[in-house]
Amino acid sequence: MITEATPTEYSVAIQIHAVMQAAYALEAERIGLAEFPPLRESLEELRQSSDSFLVFQQSGSIIGGLSYRRGTDTVAITRLVVSPEHLKQGIATALLSELESRVFPIARLTVSTAATNAPAISLYKRFGFKTASASTSAEGIPLLHLFKASAVTDWSIATVVEREPEGKHLSR
Repeated sequence: MITEATPTEYSVAIQIHAVMQAAYALEAERIGLAEFPPLRESLEELRQSSDSFLVFQQSGSIIGGLSYRRGTDTVAITRLVVSPEHLKQGIATALLSELESRVFPIARLTVSTAATNAPAISLYKRFGFKTASASTSAEGIPLLHLFKASAVTDWSIATVVEREPEGKHLSR
């Protein structure tokens, strides 16, 4: 079951943090990094996050989570984690689908991930995300920046036509 969560609540934050630590430890191992920045996020930092959270619960325990930050016309996915014991069960897919049902196609979706994180890249590409750019983090991690354009806010996809009172059309 997917619900909204508030990490300011200690009992929620401790579960989300535990899933994050386990998931990011596995990701760090997969991409060959001993020092992986997401592993440094403390429980207190998580509790102070202004991000919105969706969590996947099973038998009352949080086993997956997705956090995001809303902008004017963009929603940035800031975390997508699944407990390693529950991988390959469709949890990340369900969380991403839930987010899309809440914000897409009104908002453009963005996410960044390690360029060598093949499972994450594959998931985002299945959802129609495209590569926007690549960069290297301050820690030297190659990153891919992905997006899924909104039909409503992306000018390359939708053209807004305004009608003037006289019936003239102005295209932006």
